[in-house]
Amino acid sequence: MISLDLNYEPPFNELTEKLKEEIDFDEKITIKELIDFLTEKYGEEFAKLIWDKHQKEELSKFLSIIVNGHNFRDEKFLYKTLQDGDDLTFLYIYFGG
Repeated sequence: MISLDLNYEPPFNELTEKLKEEIDFDEKITIKELIDFLTEKYGEEFAKLIWDKHQKEELSKFLSIIVNGHNFRDEKFLYKTLQDGDDLTFLYIYFGG
C-alpha cells in the first residue's frame, strides 16, 4: 500500500474544496493513473485544468505538478511511478494583470 500527500493550490483547491488530502492506494501508480483517479473523484472540471484543450494527452502549459519539491516536464513525466510518501502539489500558473 502507498500513501500520497496531495496539495491543491488555486484553482484546484476551489474545485476539491480542500487544500490538502492524503490518498492511499493498494499498489504503486503512475502520475497519469493518479490524474485519472482524481478526474473520477472531482469530475471533468478537474480534467480541464490538467489537459491542454488542443492536444490529447498533453498537459496544460499553465499547469505545474510538483513532486517532492521538484517540477518535472518531460515526455516520460506522466508515466513516472509514484512512491509511498510522495508529496505532490497541483499548481496553476496565471498570467496577466
